[in-house]
Amino acid sequence: MLFMTIAAKSLSSAPAGIVRVAGTVVTQLAGFGRAMLHRREVMRLGELDERELKDIGLVRSDVNGALATSWLTDPSTILAARSRAGADVANARREQAVRLSESGPVMAGHADHVLARCA
Repeated sequence: MLFMTIAAKSLSSAPAGIVRVAGTVVTQLAGFGRAMLHRREVMRLGELDERELKDIGLVRSDVNGALATSWLTDPSTILAARSRAGADVANARREQAVRLSESGPVMAGHADHVLARCA
């Protein structure tokens, strides 16, 4: 508690600009540390086989692409976006298949054309 009081008093006497810069530096360092931790976890994903990656909605090229980014970039955000995009495509195909099945019999060529538009 005493430390908090001393820190608050010393920060209140420092110019606001210095405090703002120090806060920005700390935030950037924390982001860099988080990116390094996530990069390490993504590297572990690279050790999984194709079936295990497919279970979590990824393929090997997703992992390799995320790791090919800058060391300052968090690769987990790239993987999350790719996984969401793949899930969105799968959901669109599923919904299209349900709509087609509810509409009754459809000519085979027409169904292929409609499904190709969803991809």
